[in-house]
Amino acid sequence: MLVCAGTLNPCKLSGIRRAFTEFFRDVEVVGFSVSSSAPPQPIGLDLTISGARSRALSALRMRRECALGVGVEAGLYELGGHYYDVQVAVVVDRNGAASLGLSPSFQIPDSFARRIVEGEVRELEEVVDEFFRTKDVGEKGGFIKLLTNGAVTREDLTYYAVAMALVPLVNRELYGLT
Repeated sequence: MLVCAGTLNPCKLSGIRRAFTEFFRDVEVVGFSVSSSAPPQPIGLDLTISGARSRALSALRMRRECALGVGVEAGLYELGGHYYDVQVAVVVDRNGAASLGLSPSFQIPDSFARRIVEGEVRELEEVVDEFFRTKDVGEKGGFIKLLTNGAVTREDLTYYAVAMALVPLVNRELYGLT
């Protein structure tokens, strides 16, 4: 089965591959550069979900042989006066069935979130790279890797988001997706 992913980010692609190989035997994941309907740093679950869905649909259209399209979007949402980072995955098939999955979330430092929300920077990666003196941290394990000393990576978060999105697709009858 050919799975087309709306990303070229190595962390995201690795997490997507891990999730699909847990559920399917013969699977190939191919990444594509696609545009998202979301801004560089989506804020709010609705906007993050919309970006992931847009990526999944765009990826599915990249090749006729694609059985499924996958979009993964990292976004922030506010809860109790703090902002949290979450990976959202949407998986779509050729019949229009779509499913959604979310990763575990983690709190963003208030000072980082404030700079994003106030428009001082475009996305979390800019703040993290500046603070930690890294470069392209989102492609090298992500902010979570820095915060956890490598115990959890962006690949892990992507894996869980995609695995959760696959639950309805591998249980089609139970979810009414036959």
